[in-house]
Parts: sequence; structure tokens; C-alpha cells
Amino acid sequence: MSVSPDIARRLRWVPNALTIGRLIALPVLVWMLTRVHGTTDAVVAWTFAAVAITDLIDGFLARLLGAETAFGRLADPFADRMLVAVGLIGLIAIDRLPPVGPLIVFGRDVIVVGAVIALRHSGLDVRVNLLGKLSSLLVMASISLALLSTAQWIDVLFWGAVVLSIVTFVQYAWTAIVAARGRGISTHT
Repeated sequence: MSVSPDIARRLRWVPNALTIGRLIALPVLVWMLTRVHGTTDAVVAWTFAAVAITDLIDGFLARLLGAETAFGRLADPFADRMLVAVGLIGLIAIDRLPPVGPLIVFGRDVIVVGAVIALRHSGLDVRVNLLGKLSSLLVMASISLALLSTAQWIDVLFWGAVVLSIVTFVQYAWTAIVAARGRGISTHT
């Protein structure tokens, strides 16, 4: 699929606008989660899902329009991690899931964000791969579904997302170590 260069030029702002919109939506989601009575809420679930879908749309549009930017490479994953953090903390706050699963994913994300920042300062740019994108999609989908229903299959899906998060963490750590060693950067403290 391709678009004319003129249309692409005029729409290059859209992916970053969607990322900014995702960041703006975070306080709204926090507010909505503080108003939940019970362990699920359909309006919050669908709102979370709608905000999460903008991640897929902005990435697709950025590639389609040739609108990948330095801002987008930093802001998009940050917005995703913040959205996931709000969802995970919300699931704990409304007592939908026991804290251990959400805290594993949250902790993984904190470590990954810190490592990416540190690696960028060292001159290494670790990018999200297909497995990482699948992991984020599964986490976001399972958060949305867990906000919607208490069905047991959703809990199983969420724990699958936790396991995939751990797998991608190990994969990113290995990739970073190999890249750092290849550039002569010490991986020992």
C-alpha cells in the first residue's frame, strides 16, 4: 500500500499527534479508573482499548507516510509504557488481578526504559522487534479484556502476556549485551 507523495507530506504530523493524544489520554484513564466500582468496567475497558489501538495506527501510518521521526522513536514507546503502567496499576487498584503479574510487567518495563536510555547515551540504539511488538499488543489486549470481564480465559491470556514480557526482556537484554560487547562497551559493573 502506498500513498501519493503530496498526501504523505501533508499527513506526516498524524502519527506524532496520535502519540501525543495517547499521552493526553492518560490522566483521563487514571480518573476513570478511580471511579470504577467493582473489578471491571466496560466503559474503561473500551476507552483503554481505543487509546491502545492508536499505537497500532500511529506505527502503521509512520511507516506508510515515511513519517518516522526521532520524536516518534522516543515518544511512542514512552507513551505505550505509560499506558500499560496506568492499565496495570488500575488492575491492581480495582482488585481485578493479584499484584504479582502486573508488577512483573511493570518492573520489566521500568528496567527496559532505563536500559534503553542508558544504551542511547552509550551510542547504542536498541529498537523494538516483532516479538516486542507482539508482547506489547498482548499486554494491552489482556489489560483491556481484564477491565471488561472476569472470565478465566482472560486471566490465562494475561499470564501468557506476562510470560511473553519476560521472554522479550531476556531477548532484549541479550541483544543489548551482544551489541555493547561488539562496540567495546563494558557490560560489567
